[in-house]
Amino acid sequence: YLPDNCTVLDYGCGPGNLIGPLLEAGFKVAGLDASPSARQQVADRFASRGGFLGSFKQSEINGSGLQFDAIIAAEVIEHLYDEQLDSLLRTLTTLSTPETRIIFTTPNEEKLEDNYIMCPVSGQLFHRWQHVRNWSQASVKSYLDSRNFTVITSLTTDFDASFITRGKKHPLRLWWHSLQFRLKYLARPDKKRPHMVVIAQPDPANT
Repeated sequence: YLPDNCTVLDYGCGPGNLIGPLLEAGFKVAGLDASPSARQQVADRFASRGGFLGSFKQSEINGSGLQFDAIIAAEVIEHLYDEQLDSLLRTLTTLSTPETRIIFTTPNEEKLEDNYIMCPVSGQLFHRWQHVRNWSQASVKSYLDSRNFTVITSLTTDFDASFITRGKKHPLRLWWHSLQFRLKYLARPDKKRPHMVVIAQPDPANT
């Protein structure tokens, strides 16, 4: 879904863990994050790398005139209430051309209560990663449709199945571990894959 040599914005880039692989793949990449320390870390980490377009805060990028061929919002939308989410989508539209691909990742049909923990001081329950909503493929499509975005495709997956292949183990052992990880879904057809990827684009009439 990413054409060769395209420009990519990592929205909510954190310390830049996705920016590195994108640069290695030959893309031109910018990062955006609300955290000053994260932006500085990204700037320091990639300042000398070819293809790095800089790290930005929201107000900087809103007035920059920049537009991107692809925007990745990885593990962002589950943290946002309606007002914040609508603000995000307006920003994504501003930063897009009619051909821009916007890639969202989010937990798939997460049971929020499974990750509640209690504050020992106040006794209040809260989500350990500050998730405020869950998403299904249907609910993401419905939300984006109502905000003038077109969903190109969506899929469920398990990112851990790719993480297990990393490291210095023998290739055959890595292959076997990865196969075992995937077979669990064949053995349990009712088991939901924990992650979702949604690829969308803004309606050109509203870009």
